[in-house]
Amino acid sequence: MNEIIKISHYSEKSARVTVGNKLVASKAKPGQFVIIKFDPKGLRIPFPIVDCRPVEGELDVIIHRADGLDEILPLIQEGGVLPDLLGPLGTPAVIEENKTVLFIGDGSGFVPLLPLIKASRDRGCKVLSIVSEQSSQTKCLLGDINSMCHELSVASEDSVPQIMRQWVDLFHPDKIICSGPTLLVKHLTEIARAHGIPAECVLNMLMIDGIGICGVCRVMVAGKQKQTCIDGPIFNAWDVDFDYILNRQRSFV
Repeated sequence: MNEIIKISHYSEKSARVTVGNKLVASKAKPGQFVIIKFDPKGLRIPFPIVDCRPVEGELDVIIHRADGLDEILPLIQEGGVLPDLLGPLGTPAVIEENKTVLFIGDGSGFVPLLPLIKASRDRGCKVLSIVSEQSSQTKCLLGDINSMCHELSVASEDSVPQIMRQWVDLFHPDKIICSGPTLLVKHLTEIARAHGIPAECVLNMLMIDGIGICGVCRVMVAGKQKQTCIDGPIFNAWDVDFDYILNRQRSFV
């Protein structure tokens, strides 16, 4: 259990890691995550489950340089065993059928969107994606993203809201799902609300310990306090108090 089956390098500091764990693979749903320890004395780190193959008993996570995890890749090798893997955790996503869904992500924030894109495509949805290319952080993921999307735009962070408005007018999406820096997600949610389009935000980037102890990922949703790692990581973006998140993030800097 927890054997490292395969390491597919995107770059020197980014890789997709396939782990064998039949129990987790049999139960995991899109939107959930696992907590991994790469060293017995190391930290617990939450990772989105980007793909899952129950028959083979395998699941994939992506170790991305933007996560500040440069030291991990040299520690692992194919055939090795992870000291600990806990999951699946979090509330699964609700994936609708035959809808037009617009996904928007920035940098490593796009990683949690990958399983939602795949699940939406599998359920007959028209999948649109806008990827913010910042400091080439997402360049290594573009092949995976492009293979699952009907339409893909790669843009600078400043131009994402403008392209979003254009695509809303052009494609009339039924739902918008976004992930990335809080200020950007807040802005995208405001645009979705102005157009009357339901929106969800994926807040994996707020999590640290992933089991509700540290409280760093605390958010206010519809006036109620929630824990991203317990109640999320996906929320109705219209209900999220992004100013509350921004104020908390400033206090931790």
